Amino acid sequence: MSITPKDGDFAKALDDLAKAKPGPTADSATTPQPLIADEGALLQAEIDRALLPGTGRTPEELQQIAELDELPPLSDEELARQAEAAPGADGDPATPE
Repeated sequence: MSITPKDGDFAKALDDLAKAKPGPTADSATTPQPLIADEGALLQAEIDRALLPGTGRTPEELQQIAELDELPPLSDEELARQAEAAPGADGDPATPE
């Protein structure tokens, strides 16, 4: 069978192709697709599998970093309190260490 229509018989060529193309079988139509309990977890696992070897870190380390990134920024008062508590090698709380 030629797939190039002749003499402008394009519709007939399309019908012939549609008939020749195998469709879904009765078995595959009645077989339910497997359910994914958590698509987000599956996606994260694929991302981890692809990217983690290049980072040199474990998933747990990356999770800790992400949690630290989500913390709110420290206030000026908290930074001043920390500077007074640990003034550094020079003993001057006004200079950042």
